[in-house]
Amino acid sequence: MSFHDPDNGTIGKPSEILRQSPFWKKQRIIAIPACNEEEHIIPCLIALATQSYVLPDKVVLWLNNTTDKTYALAHSLQDKLPFALEIVQVVYHPDLASAGIARREALAHAARHAPQDALLFTTDADAEVSKDWIYRTLEAFVDYSVEAVFGRALLLPSEAEKIPLNLHQDEQAEQAYGALLEQITVELYPEPHDPWPRHIEHSGASIAVTRQAWAQVDGIPNVPTGEDRHFYKILKQNGIPVRHAPDVVVYVSARLSGRAQGGMAETLARRIRAQDDYIDEVFETVSRRLLRIRKEQAYRLKNQSPPVMAECPPTRIRRDDLENHVKRAQRVLRFLRQTRARCSTKVERQTADQCDSCLPAR
Repeated sequence: MSFHDPDNGTIGKPSEILRQSPFWKKQRIIAIPACNEEEHIIPCLIALATQSYVLPDKVVLWLNNTTDKTYALAHSLQDKLPFALEIVQVVYHPDLASAGIARREALAHAARHAPQDALLFTTDADAEVSKDWIYRTLEAFVDYSVEAVFGRALLLPSEAEKIPLNLHQDEQAEQAYGALLEQITVELYPEPHDPWPRHIEHSGASIAVTRQAWAQVDGIPNVPTGEDRHFYKILKQNGIPVRHAPDVVVYVSARLSGRAQGGMAETLARRIRAQDDYIDEVFETVSRRLLRIRKEQAYRLKNQSPPVMAECPPTRIRRDDLENHVKRAQRVLRFLRQTRARCSTKVERQTADQCDSCLPAR
């Protein structure tokens, strides 16, 4: 029985540059924290086993406080997968058990037995990575010369039906506003390693990092929840270039009974009962985004790593006021683009005038 399914022709073949890159040859090790995932673990592993062009070298399945059939189901595939599958079972004290500590220790275990130049990946046990997940991640490493790649986490199409239409619409509105903020950021502070288009997610369902960068920041932060967002912040604080690759995609479940306190499942369940008055706290006001960009630029001019803004709590945006924030973001973005266009035209004219003055008289 073999699970490896070669590319069906929908993905372009790897370029010679990619094949010759050191990233193509690095060991790829994936750490997956899991707690009672008997429903999802088989699809999760099969998705990894049917990657196009490039497979994992090893997958570490970190079973923590698991009491269902997750181990038995994973073990039944162990000799049939086209990669090494290591299953580790741990039991945390109830007061210590958390998704954050599980992911931190799963990646630490994977790194402990990995070559110094390995690539470390992590995803979720209820996730099914897209067919080109590893391939597109390697492309991002090579094309943008980064040390970490964050992908997108989308709902499985069959799972999305569980979510009321109004929540899908609210999510789209939030994401559209977040995209405007990112475009403003790109206009004011373009980063060659993370250009537009890019996304704004920092989900543990899709993270890849070089072992060196992982070690530089002492791995995943030791926090019970939100470890993925904290990991991004600490990478940024240490000046490690990160790519938010929009074509690196993972599909996750839409369960309403989650494993992590404060996680996606808890948020969905709460919003189905009654929608939050405020949009997600990761979306800041335009004014705060502009202030943060200016402060970060000031630190960079001094060759200092900008700290994460923590001196004052962010101003939360009320959902019924989101449209006004969107309009302001659109005005700011339009102004920045018009200013850039005028500056470009002025520079072109000055260059042309200088060249004309150098021409010999006829």
